[in-house]
Amino acid sequence: MTPLCAPAGAYSIRSGRLTAWIIPRGARLMQLFLDDKPLCLGFADPADYASDRASIGAVCGRYGNRIAGGRLERDGAVFELDQNEGEQCLHGGTNGFGHQTWAVVSHDVDSIRLRLDSPDGDQGWPGRCVAEVSYRLTGAGLEWEATADVDRPCPLNLIQHAYWNLGVPADAMTLQSPASEYWVSDANNLPLRREAVSGDLDFRQGRVLGRHDHDVALMVPGTGVRHMATLSGPLARLAIHSDQPSVQLYSAGHLRASERALGAPHHVGNAVCLETQQLPNGPALGEDVWIEPGQTYRHQLHIHITPQDSAA
Repeated sequence: MTPLCAPAGAYSIRSGRLTAWIIPRGARLMQLFLDDKPLCLGFADPADYASDRASIGAVCGRYGNRIAGGRLERDGAVFELDQNEGEQCLHGGTNGFGHQTWAVVSHDVDSIRLRLDSPDGDQGWPGRCVAEVSYRLTGAGLEWEATADVDRPCPLNLIQHAYWNLGVPADAMTLQSPASEYWVSDANNLPLRREAVSGDLDFRQGRVLGRHDHDVALMVPGTGVRHMATLSGPLARLAIHSDQPSVQLYSAGHLRASERALGAPHHVGNAVCLETQQLPNGPALGEDVWIEPGQTYRHQLHIHITPQDSAA
């Protein structure tokens, strides 16, 4: 295989049949190739990500997903966050981590590490936060890790927001997940209560996604790095493992074309996001998502990639 040539402004890593392009803006996965076949949505020019509001390939933070009312309370203190989705704070705010330029700390043939120093008050969040993200390709897939330290208590939930297109739109891909419960959400897609999966949200035996506008948090039993979901299409099968409590299934129901695409076009329903994460609106739900000074936040994500031309 001839190595793919990354455009100016992108960093390339490679292992076996896999090549990934990473850009500093948002520490984004610009594209992941199997041989020369793109597996996710991207933009052809790194500069085009400046106008992207769909977090395509981004590392979202400080707190990925939604915070109700854009408001935090802790020990009598109130923090007003940037409200960029109605009254909600989505993916950390208008200029959240996915829109800031990260510094490249190290880069070699198969891995890259990036760092972001977010000051106290950035998008309204309390304290300074220093975050690092690493991407590493192995012969078997992609390993991603996010870590962060704070000098003041702050809720953290850094997520990798790739949009997967494995050769067909979302409704034709197959999903299998051991998730046994999901969160029923309100009109603002904020979680209300947990219920047992059933019908169109029961993926335990694996099935074609079909024409459903999914945007839901699935709860996966267990702790530590474990199997969260497997997504399959004509090009490849992705087995996703993480140490997070849930995975957000989003079938790109609000996606809109903006700039020239790299890979599949950015049409409604033309990709699937599987965002391993803490819970949406976790602080208000009483989840253990606040990180204290001296305590390191960590999120591990391992994606095992089996090409369909070699899948058993």
